[in-house]
Amino acid sequence: MNSSQWVILIFGILYSSFILFTRKKGNFEEYSVAGRGLGFFLIFSSLCASFIGPGWSMGLVREGFSSGMFMAYLLPFCGLGLAFVGVFLVPRIRNKFNDIYSIGDLVGGIKSHNHKIVRIVTGVFSLLFFGSITVAMSYAGGELVNNVFGFSKIWSIVIVTTIVIVYSYFGGIRATIQTDSIQFVHFIILIPILAILILSEDRFIWKDYLETTSSKTSSAFDSHPIIMIFSFGLLWLLSSTGLDSGGLGRFLASKSNKVGRNSTVAAGVFMAIWLVLMVFIGSTGYYLYPELDNNDQVLLHIASEHFPGILYGIFIIAMLGVVMSSQDTVLNAGSILFSEDIIGVLKPMTEKQKLKIAKLFTLLMGVICIILASYLSSILEVIMIITEYYIPVMIPVIVFSILKKKLHWQSALISMLVGLISYIIWKQFFSSIMPELLMAFSLSILSYLISDFFLTKKAMNLAP
Repeated sequence: MNSSQWVILIFGILYSSFILFTRKKGNFEEYSVAGRGLGFFLIFSSLCASFIGPGWSMGLVREGFSSGMFMAYLLPFCGLGLAFVGVFLVPRIRNKFNDIYSIGDLVGGIKSHNHKIVRIVTGVFSLLFFGSITVAMSYAGGELVNNVFGFSKIWSIVIVTTIVIVYSYFGGIRATIQTDSIQFVHFIILIPILAILILSEDRFIWKDYLETTSSKTSSAFDSHPIIMIFSFGLLWLLSSTGLDSGGLGRFLASKSNKVGRNSTVAAGVFMAIWLVLMVFIGSTGYYLYPELDNNDQVLLHIASEHFPGILYGIFIIAMLGVVMSSQDTVLNAGSILFSEDIIGVLKPMTEKQKLKIAKLFTLLMGVICIILASYLSSILEVIMIITEYYIPVMIPVIVFSILKKKLHWQSALISMLVGLISYIIWKQFFSSIMPELLMAFSLSILSYLISDFFLTKKAMNLAP
């Protein structure tokens, strides 16, 4: 083993020890919402870590490498969407749903659409979404281990995912958020250092870089029709709102409305800047190392060229840490969805039984991730595809659940089904006319409002 590998191994053992130290036993409320008592920095850093982890960072560096600064013009919409939710929706979520545990409780619980079918459908769609993200995180971790130690792809995935399964089984959202915060601190120190080292290199000349990147960026714009660029912008605006099980868990875990609102807005502002930085690093990679293969290991190659051995080892540990922390986050969210919104609806259980089911699901999901992750070839592509399906199905009903007082469960089901079916049909046959995401999202909202209108009118006519 070389010096970098020894550094990675030693820091990895220390890091794993810290993770196990943060694991805290408790009831289902502690496991799912951390007793609703976490402060600003923990919520802020955890939200940031969920979106800037290697799944996004490695993918966006690859985008910068292949398309110049094209994505940098669209990515600030991510931060805008999250900041909007922080200002207008997070306080309402905490006021209206101060005793819930999951996204199914929010959409199908007694304070919203109040129907078992809605809760189960919400749980299934959300679980598929988070399950897919978990698979992508397994793939990202495998890429890192493969790059450093040279293990085969499948064994790299097995090693990383097994470690995450073990400590996720004994944890909960509090431990997950604490781990997120540590990895966030590592990342916000190391990535800016990497950018500074790149800019300090003798070969880096701003004039030449701007010419190379401008050409690459212009080519990317020319190769994408206006309708597709608009679709990308809409996707980024809606993809990072936090209106999912993972984001909801953090909103509910905050100790007050003020903490929840401010930490979410701050995370949105940070994301808008950070994601652009990752694309910039990728574009410098193409300028300095055009011979590199266009794959998800571009960031690792750039880092290995600029970080000295020990610092590169620490960087890899930080990357692995954020991968495992992100995977821990989605495993935690998925286990809560399964126990609370699917099994818990079908069969009433005590909190102790829910906790046991959630932990067993963590084991099952980990095994499935290992199998599926070995077939992936692009992290960001998987995340974008799954997110596009999730948005028209779930975002409208979540927003209506938060804002409306009188709700009909049939409206929620109709909206979700219309969102899913219209997205599939439009993507298959009419995507050249209008972006499928825009059409499906619009039809989902419209179908909810129309069905809600007629159901309300029917209820008024039946009233004595």
